[in-house]
Amino acid sequence: MRLPDEDAAFSHNVHYGRYVSRRLRRAQRAALAADVEAATLLVLQRGREWEDAKGPVQDARADRDAADDELDSVAQDARANLAGRSADAVKKAPYTLIFPDGIGYYTAAPIDEEKKRYDELQKRLTEHLPANDEVRKDAVLKIAAGLAAFDASEKALATSLTAESLASTRLDAAEEAFRRIMTKVYGLLVSELGKPAAEKFFPKPSGARRRKGGGSEG
Repeated sequence: MRLPDEDAAFSHNVHYGRYVSRRLRRAQRAALAADVEAATLLVLQRGREWEDAKGPVQDARADRDAADDELDSVAQDARANLAGRSADAVKKAPYTLIFPDGIGYYTAAPIDEEKKRYDELQKRLTEHLPANDEVRKDAVLKIAAGLAAFDASEKALATSLTAESLASTRLDAAEEAFRRIMTKVYGLLVSELGKPAAEKFFPKPSGARRRKGGGSEG
């Protein structure tokens, strides 16, 4: 008997278990077949839960990246507007006070610095532009909305990553239980029938394998 590789996709265990359960039932070994079927169905359930948990992670990442892009667009629009107010606008206040380190300080900010830097931009706009300035009125409101969206997506991402991790742990436990029951069944069959006959209840290894995280190997 050779079980699927430990890093194989959960579906390999499911296919393997279905084969073994079917062979056992055809040999009138209903109790063993039921044990194998139960372990296999649990792997299938946990595997589907793990796959389903990956969806919200991607949704949250997409929302976060969209909020990031929207904040960058606000910063770029504000920079362009202020820079276009005069031929030398980029060399003097208020431009130099709002963008002392250039536009990239905001638009190229690392994810963990995003909120801090855009909060800073919001404050610089408020401090260095009059209350009736169109750039200030437009950008400050949009930055506030963008930061709220970014924060919400960050929280959603953290929650979904936790859920995915827990689902992965449950799948690992189900697969470990699956391997134990297969080893137990094989041992019982060998003791009763001998190794050559016992081997016939288990499928031959396919050769191809696929890691949980994606990617295939031959």
